[in-house]
Amino acid sequence: MSIRIEELKEQLYHVSESLEEVLDPKREADRNIVSKGLMLFRQNSVSQVKVRDEEVMAQVQDVTPVSVELNFTFPLISSCSCPQDVFCRHQLAVFLFLLNKTGSVSEWVGNWRSGKPDTAGGLEDLMKKHGGLKKASDLLKERKTRGNTPEEWWDYFHTLLKPDDFELLQRQPYIMDVLVQNIMKRFLKESPFEREWKPLYKLYATLYLTIHLDRFLQEKGVKAGTEQYSMYDYLLGEMEDALEKMSVHAMPFSFDPYIAFLKEKTVWLSDSTKNSTLIKAEVYRFLWYFLFKQKAWRQEEIKRISESGEDLETFGHLALLHHYLMLEEFDKADGVAKGLGSELVSFSEFWLRKFFTGRRYEAGLFLVRHLLERLPEHVGYLDQFEASRFVRWFIRIMPMDWLTEKDPLLVKELLLAMLPYSFFHYNEYLINVKEYKEWVELQRYMNYSIPEMEGMGLKDLTKEQPELALPLYFSGVMNAIEQKNRDSYRQAVRYMKKIRTIYRKLKQTDKWDQFLSYILERFKRLRAFQEECRKGKLIDA
Repeated sequence: MSIRIEELKEQLYHVSESLEEVLDPKREADRNIVSKGLMLFRQNSVSQVKVRDEEVMAQVQDVTPVSVELNFTFPLISSCSCPQDVFCRHQLAVFLFLLNKTGSVSEWVGNWRSGKPDTAGGLEDLMKKHGGLKKASDLLKERKTRGNTPEEWWDYFHTLLKPDDFELLQRQPYIMDVLVQNIMKRFLKESPFEREWKPLYKLYATLYLTIHLDRFLQEKGVKAGTEQYSMYDYLLGEMEDALEKMSVHAMPFSFDPYIAFLKEKTVWLSDSTKNSTLIKAEVYRFLWYFLFKQKAWRQEEIKRISESGEDLETFGHLALLHHYLMLEEFDKADGVAKGLGSELVSFSEFWLRKFFTGRRYEAGLFLVRHLLERLPEHVGYLDQFEASRFVRWFIRIMPMDWLTEKDPLLVKELLLAMLPYSFFHYNEYLINVKEYKEWVELQRYMNYSIPEMEGMGLKDLTKEQPELALPLYFSGVMNAIEQKNRDSYRQAVRYMKKIRTIYRKLKQTDKWDQFLSYILERFKRLRAFQEECRKGKLIDA
């Protein structure tokens, strides 16, 4: 087990102080806990110790093995799988095991028995040796309070961050979402007591963490990957949860300065050169969609962005486009959208999800029409896995029934633009609208076999427009014969019977005779094929 000693010292001081309060050397029951815990420690009964930021997990071998979770921040809520419902000998054994790494166990036990306040292996001596260390009780006295203004809230979060919080995210990106959730739990422990203020505080906490995490990752040159996207999805989900709870009741007037502060933060963020365009766009649009809904505010923001006096970059275009879409000023939105290239597709996920799930269909339709010409370039830029994932998501978010009724040609063009990844959806679309000629062309483009096509609409085609099925079966016959084995010959005969049935249905038996004569003559040297034709009763024995 590798334990960073310096990081344990201050945490163990806090645990030791808590034990002073709960374990009284004058009580026999408490003396038994310390005595038995000490015995377990000296018998090396503590194993599988795993230390994390705020807790330690371990196994203790007693009469039966037990699992212990020792919480550094709140020691008295620590848990053990034994039947005891108070701080037990197993938890104490784990504490002593860790204490042995930083000081003297014997000295701690002696001080506890004598009732001396100096604990944790010579606390005062260690504090003198390490001048920066202070007792947990002193730290609590010096601890900053949250305050009652939005500015104080915002500054308060900085005091809750530990020095290595963000560094740990960089070192262990594979558990990034877990680490961020732990930071959020620490922030939310300081939530206001009043129920109506809790969601607003959560919104502040999540926004602060999102902005500063993004800034840290940008400064370190960390490229956004699966872990980062998962982390940001979690944070944005927490923001949305907070806003949903805020919208249940009318916001009190006391919220006004806090809302105004957040509005100013979006202005500050939009001018930030240290944050990524991705996070700026996500957070900005999120707040201006859910929270800042007043028409006058949107118009003021449009004026601010337009009069910035600089050539707008991607974020500026996205911000303007967002406000024009929300105001349904589509003529102005059209000009802004044309100034964006394929990056419009990359940033469209938020709008598509909100517009279509929120039944803002006209804004969604406007956006989709602008995405159409950019889709091939965007899909072509992605690797095969990401392109397939994007197309699946894009089609799933579309209200296909409504869109087909509103503009069926647009649906067709969208699916065409995303081929080959949209093949199955385009295939189903063509069958549903009975555009069989285009369906045949699609099959030829994809080069699927007859058995595959039979499961994708060939039977419908043969029933509705059998003449269009003939070229597919012709190709199937030729491909099967060219494989030159018994199984493929039998397959070719099956397809030829399909062709015969179609010609009879079309009352064109003369063409069937011509086709059969051609095939038999061309492959007359393939005696096995000729034999299969006789077995299939295509020719006389």
